[in-house]
Amino acid sequence: MIIKSMSRSSKSFSQLYDYLMRDENSSCFTRNAYSNPKNKEELIKEFMTNSDFLTRARGKNYLYHELLSLEENNLSIKRQKEILIDLANKFLKLRASNHLAFCVLHTDKDNVHLHLMISANELEGERRVRLSKKELASIQATLEHYKNEKYLELTKSEFYQDKKDLSKSKQKEQEIKHKRKVKPTKEQIKENLQKVFKTATSKTYLENHLKNKGYEIYQRGRAIGVSYDNKYYRLKTLGLDKEYESMIKRLEKIFEREQRRAKSKEARSFGR
Repeated sequence: MIIKSMSRSSKSFSQLYDYLMRDENSSCFTRNAYSNPKNKEELIKEFMTNSDFLTRARGKNYLYHELLSLEENNLSIKRQKEILIDLANKFLKLRASNHLAFCVLHTDKDNVHLHLMISANELEGERRVRLSKKELASIQATLEHYKNEKYLELTKSEFYQDKKDLSKSKQKEQEIKHKRKVKPTKEQIKENLQKVFKTATSKTYLENHLKNKGYEIYQRGRAIGVSYDNKYYRLKTLGLDKEYESMIKRLEKIFEREQRRAKSKEARSFGR
């Protein structure tokens, strides 16, 4: 099994997307993104918008191009794809659980492999998350051990193993370490929600963005709040009730404007 990581210090999301999707029939999927993976314009816009949260700095990374491939085997193409998708999900959980990720499966002859485009920052993160060689090596070893234990139909590989303890308890420790997820305080929750309320362009965007961050809007009677990690916070208590109402009115106006444009376009097409 091979796991490669390559960094890019420019916002070349579009160029890498074209390279990965050179075969339009390639199977692809995303993580932490709400755009259709085959809608290039929308997906690249999402990656670009997320990269704008980073401070501009010459020579600093904006994205990673990573590769997962299996050792030579006699499995069907379908089975290899199933295994690679599972390994990719496991890899992203360890490597970039809160980053934007775009994944594409390639089949060259009988060799199936998977490419990943990963944002350098987490969702709306202001700092770049860079793995040290030691951290990457630990993830590579953990993923290879997971593959060896789960997929016995593949030849057992030890390319990344260094006889470290990779038992289930140790793997759990690695997952916790690489998640880098700290439960936010009330102030952090308020700050996160304010950013989403300001940038939302539709109710679908709002729902998906909140879901990606682990939040869910709820309503009890007249009270509107948000749930996070099995805890509930009223927007009024957070001081966000007015901002939420203002955002909903703005989204309704955007929706009405788009409906009028669609009707106008339909009328022009009919007139022709």
